[in-house]
Amino acid sequence: MPLPSLGLPVETILLLLVTLVVAAATLLYHGRTLRGQMPYRRPLPALDVLRAALGRGAETGRAIHISPGAGTVGAGSGGRATAADTIAGLLIAERVADDAALNGAPVLVTSGDAISHLALRGILRQAYREAGQLQDYDPARIQLLAHQNQTAYAAGVMSLHGRQRLEASVLVGSFGQEFLLIGEDGAQRELPQVAGTTTTTALPVMFLSVDATLIGEELFAAEAYLSSRATAQARLMTQDLLRTAVIILIVIGLVYGMLQVVLGLPALPGL
Repeated sequence: MPLPSLGLPVETILLLLVTLVVAAATLLYHGRTLRGQMPYRRPLPALDVLRAALGRGAETGRAIHISPGAGTVGAGSGGRATAADTIAGLLIAERVADDAALNGAPVLVTSGDAISHLALRGILRQAYREAGQLQDYDPARIQLLAHQNQTAYAAGVMSLHGRQRLEASVLVGSFGQEFLLIGEDGAQRELPQVAGTTTTTALPVMFLSVDATLIGEELFAAEAYLSSRATAQARLMTQDLLRTAVIILIVIGLVYGMLQVVLGLPALPGL
């Protein structure tokens, strides 16, 4: 007996199937991580610079500056283009805050988006609560410098560099051409900087002006390198699975496109 039609477009059905596959893969990898089955991970030298800065901050008392950039996590102006980078920056900020709260290294967090600002307040409060150091949580150390205005945010960070003596600056998330101002100012002050994004407008500047750079997919993998939590490891392995699947589909599509011309095969949607 045929199943009744749900009346859903093909795109919606495919999206639901992908969502189910992602959820199932994440649960599977989460279980594997709990059993101690960890994947091989290549070194990320940029994170060694970050860990060293956290150690020095605990000794010197100088703050570690953390920023996910001026991008938004919503669907507003440019939201879809910057949301992934911003969320990755927030996750990295959470792991850095966890380490800083446990080791006693002070942190100073800035953002250029109101939603990110609220998320960062919750992230830091939770980090200090879990570390049993809630008395050290200071909301004044979480600053909103601008709202979805990259140039204004860059000016705010440069002003911060002049007012505060920082141990290091961790700039990972949504950045564009405004990073030229931030990175150059930090370099002139000889401030150790760790930066990362996926945008091609910021990456060349980051690579030339900062001490360590997370390039492209390294931004999304960094959270798992900074945390031993099973959830972070499961997310990393699920991302690897999806990336592998996309590469395979691209290769299959390319081969089919060439064979279509030679053998007169029917065209596939999107090819």
